[in-house]
Amino acid sequence: MKLAFWKRNKNEQTAISETIVNSVKPAPLQYDDMGLKHCYTAVAKTDADFYWESLADEEIAYQLDDSYILPWEELFQIKQDPDHSDVINLLNLPLSNDLYPIIRSENGLSDSNFQIILDGWCDKNKVKFKGSVKRTGAIISLTGKEYLLNESAWKLLEKIKEFSRITDKDKSVNQKHWAQIRGLANKSEANLDEFLRKTIVLAPDELQLNLRKNLVSSESVVEVQPDFKDSPSNWLQTFDKYNQVQDEYTISLPEGGLAHVIIEPQVKSVLNEIKKMPNRRITGERAQTFLHNPFAQLGEDAVEVISPEGFEQSKEEAEIYSYRLLVDKAYNEASHFSSAQLTLHENSSRAQDPVLLELSNLEQAQHFIATYERSSPVFLWAGYSIDRTNYLDNQIEELKSDLEKIQQYDDELQAKTVLDLSNYSDRVIGIGEAEKLSSEAIQKDSGESEWLPQNLIDESADLSQFTSDNTDTTTELLEQRIQDAEAEGESSVLHPDSNVAIPLDDAKKLLNDLRDSKSDDLAKNDIEQEQPKADETKKKSTLLIANNIDEADFTKKRAEILTFDESNRPQARLPSSFRSQEFSLKTHQEYGIAWLQNLYQYAPTQVSGCLLADDMGLGKTLQLLCFIGEYLETTEDKKPALVVAPVSLLENWEAEINRFFSAKFGKVLSLYGDNLKQRKIPKHSISSQLINDYGITNLLEENWLAGADIVLTTYETMRDLEFSLGRVDWSIMICDEAQKIKVPTAMVTKAAKAQKADFKIACTGTPVENSLVDLWCLFDFIQENLMGSLSEFNKEYRRPIEKKDDEDNAIIDYLRKLIEPQVLRRMKHDVAELPAKHEINDCKNIKISTLQRTLYKQVSNDYRSLSGQGHKGVMLKALHDMRMICAHPLNFQEQATINDSPKAEWLINTLETIKQKNEKVIIFTEFRAIQVFLKRLLLERFGLNVTTVNGDSNTNSRVGLTRQGIIDKFQEVNGFNVIILSTVAVGFGVNIQKANHVVHYTRSWNPAKEDQATDRAYRIGQDKEVYVYYPSIAAQDFETFEIKLDKLLSSKRSLADDMLKPNVELTQELINSIY
Repeated sequence: MKLAFWKRNKNEQTAISETIVNSVKPAPLQYDDMGLKHCYTAVAKTDADFYWESLADEEIAYQLDDSYILPWEELFQIKQDPDHSDVINLLNLPLSNDLYPIIRSENGLSDSNFQIILDGWCDKNKVKFKGSVKRTGAIISLTGKEYLLNESAWKLLEKIKEFSRITDKDKSVNQKHWAQIRGLANKSEANLDEFLRKTIVLAPDELQLNLRKNLVSSESVVEVQPDFKDSPSNWLQTFDKYNQVQDEYTISLPEGGLAHVIIEPQVKSVLNEIKKMPNRRITGERAQTFLHNPFAQLGEDAVEVISPEGFEQSKEEAEIYSYRLLVDKAYNEASHFSSAQLTLHENSSRAQDPVLLELSNLEQAQHFIATYERSSPVFLWAGYSIDRTNYLDNQIEELKSDLEKIQQYDDELQAKTVLDLSNYSDRVIGIGEAEKLSSEAIQKDSGESEWLPQNLIDESADLSQFTSDNTDTTTELLEQRIQDAEAEGESSVLHPDSNVAIPLDDAKKLLNDLRDSKSDDLAKNDIEQEQPKADETKKKSTLLIANNIDEADFTKKRAEILTFDESNRPQARLPSSFRSQEFSLKTHQEYGIAWLQNLYQYAPTQVSGCLLADDMGLGKTLQLLCFIGEYLETTEDKKPALVVAPVSLLENWEAEINRFFSAKFGKVLSLYGDNLKQRKIPKHSISSQLINDYGITNLLEENWLAGADIVLTTYETMRDLEFSLGRVDWSIMICDEAQKIKVPTAMVTKAAKAQKADFKIACTGTPVENSLVDLWCLFDFIQENLMGSLSEFNKEYRRPIEKKDDEDNAIIDYLRKLIEPQVLRRMKHDVAELPAKHEINDCKNIKISTLQRTLYKQVSNDYRSLSGQGHKGVMLKALHDMRMICAHPLNFQEQATINDSPKAEWLINTLETIKQKNEKVIIFTEFRAIQVFLKRLLLERFGLNVTTVNGDSNTNSRVGLTRQGIIDKFQEVNGFNVIILSTVAVGFGVNIQKANHVVHYTRSWNPAKEDQATDRAYRIGQDKEVYVYYPSIAAQDFETFEIKLDKLLSSKRSLADDMLKPNVELTQELINSIY
């Protein structure tokens, strides 16, 4: 990455210089023992300066006096981080070398003056390098050149240096440090002297329990002999000399030299338990229990220290006695197996009464069979080793047959329950594979625009160097994103290479093209692999619903009059669990609760649900919780409520329940994460009929609700467990962030509509994002067939409204009156006192520069040529390039003037005006190259050391500044200031009310994301008028990328602002009449 930079003299006027920018030579490498260094200057000059500033902003590097310092350990980490791969060259790192450390020692391990010394360097053949080698930190200098050590060698030398600085050495200290140094030395392939090679330090992390079994007074005695890999032959003798387990053992080796055994805490814990055994022996029942499960007696650390396979082998070597087993089964009145008595006869010459055990239930019998069928050299049951015999094989088969009969009976009962349509909503009409709907009512326009200016395309243009990233990784990732989008009802996906949002249908076409572009052999292999086998499990079935797309197949009638007297509206009834002594509701919240309660009195026969479309930040969750809480307290035959939302919002639901309500509030079940796993039926316990015939593999236990009053779950869980959730008779069902169910064909949408609930609430601040079909789909969830089938809705409402054929507003007025009783929408500006927000439009016509026009032409011709040759995915790359040409053309040319970037020129002029007002500015862009460019530009022009906040900035409050902490620091500075944010960072709830100018330097593909970014400043607490800028590059003879994107976003934004009249500006009177 090369950026254009500018210099100006101190006496230069504020007019923008047109000086040509030259590349700056890399600064000489600076470093010390602490890390890599870079000179700090208030006036940065190179890309490296700004990269170092970014490292300091992200707390990877830090500033000390007049220098930045990047610690060596941090350097090795970012070398492995792909996010830094395209900029780490700015650190000017030297190459690595092929030398290895030579390590020697002085004196013995017991001596206080024991030393481990770096004694030079050698090559792979252990030939010592004779020249001078100087090391500073991770850099070595030899023959006038600098080289970077690998991480292992640097850690080794640092550990040696650390050891050399210890003044109070003793044997224990020497041993521990040599154990650590020895491991690092082996890892870095260091050359050790003879003493160090022979001075073995062992730190075992696993133990082998060698067993010996004897008979003492007719009772079995098991001796435990702890051992470990590479242990000295006299290790056990040394271990027994001490009454307590030592931290370290020094053992003389028969071949000469010493072995130092350092006992780590986990190993010591296990050895302590063995020490507690008299003479390392255990007897009787305790011995059998130990042989069955040594981990229970040796403590939790034994799981990490002892291998189960090694323990089984030790038992075989110790000739542990086994038993013969006889089975006597009992049956109930239905001729089903009920229990079995197990008689164990010991295989020994001593007289011993048989051992009697019992299988008292089906679970024990199943476990007994599973244990017997394990591929283990012995069959252990209840601590006894049992012989495998033909008799026992037959008994196991009979027992399996008995259990299969019971399982078949249970399977039939389970399948009957799951497949019985009477257990589901009346809208569920069947169970089977999901239908692929191809109705004209759901066919979408491609949405493709003529992004490329045709008048700039030159038929004879030369082909630039350009290749499409048609890789297996791209194909796999695109396929995964398409699957996720289909499952979650998203209408677009991000292309893996360019992060360009493309329509779902176009993404599928691109995926097919990418697959087709592979070689014939690969394609053939893929086809063979993808062909399902005849005996494969059937594709997963779903609940089939009356979809109301071509025809109105399912209807829930609504009462003609749903009274809510605005002049004499009822008071909101609050639950007694609401902490009214600590909290009070706002007027609009009380209104919302009363509105919900009034509507609910008509459910389920006269109304089925409603749309709560309040703007974000108005307390929708609290209103709904009060509504649910009052229902639970006052309803005699109450039924559970279901809340479906993304995980992050579910956590907020739980937090608000705990904050605003007492323990009297209903019992809450969080059906996601570990709580979900605990309530799912294991796959082996699901009916084979359900699995084999219907592909149903996800079910909850029969009593999974366990008396819960409110169930919180995710959209994915609702979709995957529809056969369990769909059989629950819910009182209230809430879909929070209901835009998740706006796509009629999405699995998650159909799963929501299949739920059986008296009153359904769709909760979203953006009821319409793409078209009026969104509104139809939401109402088809809350009040089926209110608007007719989708085909009828398109004909009667959508097309006339969107094509502006409804000149007298008759259709809009009718649709408005139709939905009005079931829609509640209040905007922030209606209920919160906020200053005005102004969108500055004169910056949407910034004249394109000559350089930008030239680059545009090159991209257009490249696209024309490559697409004509059959290259796949080139349009996405062209879109990305056009986006960068508009926003940062200097990134394409090493030398340029600032006039070549008119948007940067506009920004400087605009900031000059804002500076005169002493106000603060937020600049949004997610591109790091542009962030670095703007940081330099703002420092150059305004002397501002601007902070950037990206989505990956530190969120750990224990280390440095959090996102909000960085922003608070920005806000504390009096007067004019600028901060650069990525749109990714705004999803974490940061607040920046001190800034009242918002510049979207590069645009998001999602208008809701842009509005969310703007609302970081425009929110409760803002006391100034807010100004929003969307600077866009424009040309007279064609529409640039930014102009087209602005029109697209404006269209989508208008859909979100007004549910009924897209692309038409409504008066305040009309808005009020709708809501």
